[in-house]
Amino acid sequence: MRVVGCDPGCGGALALISNGRLVGVLDMPVFRVRRGKTDKAEVDAGALIDALRRWGPDVLVLEQVGGLPGQSAPAAFNFGRAVGAAEYSARGLGLRVELVAPVTWKKAMRLGPGKDEARATACNLWPEHRESFARVKDDGRAEAALIAEWFRRHRMEPSHDVLA
Repeated sequence: MRVVGCDPGCGGALALISNGRLVGVLDMPVFRVRRGKTDKAEVDAGALIDALRRWGPDVLVLEQVGGLPGQSAPAAFNFGRAVGAAEYSARGLGLRVELVAPVTWKKAMRLGPGKDEARATACNLWPEHRESFARVKDDGRAEAALIAEWFRRHRMEPSHDVLA
């Protein structure tokens, strides 16, 4: 089974696990758009759809997120647009979409709230992809890979894959 984990948002990422192996990671494709006097990042749904078509997953596992405490209304709205772009790009392709709360997958993968812990865990699980998780800003890649791995370990039927 081919599983794509998605850490949504413009700073997020996608990761593909196929038959129990991490195949690749991809930063969330974005483009810049002028909003008022500033340029803002938005998810490039066309590029996202192209990536999902290339990878051909059976399921997209999307982190179920909401606005952050203290986040402004426009920022929360923009984040919601980015999450929606990921979900509806997958649904538009006819993919199965599964949602998982951060607390659920992080607890099962034995992670705390810190981003560095996710990067370290990803490096330990997939040392051949260590360079994909090397930078501080690669936490989205690590989380996307770990979301896909959580699904593989905890939601797939054993007959579909060998569980670790």
